[in-house]
Amino acid sequence: MIWSIISRYSAGPIIALNGHITTSDYVDILGDPLNPVVQVLFPNNDAGFQYDNSPIRTASRVQSWFGVREDALHLP
Repeated sequence: MIWSIISRYSAGPIIALNGHITTSDYVDILGDPLNPVVQVLFPNNDAGFQYDNSPIRTASRVQSWFGVREDALHLP
């Protein structure tokens, strides 16, 4: 799996993930490598997250992670 971030300001790093990714891994990625980059690339807190409806992304633990962040915009 490859992760990347693109904004109108700049492009972020490419993060390569090997093997099976669990919900726990996904939440760790959202918090550690992803969140600081989002803060730099979207200084106005106008980031939007778009993803497919795979079970790992719709898991209650992931939704809880987004739920505690008032500024997290989800695109349909």
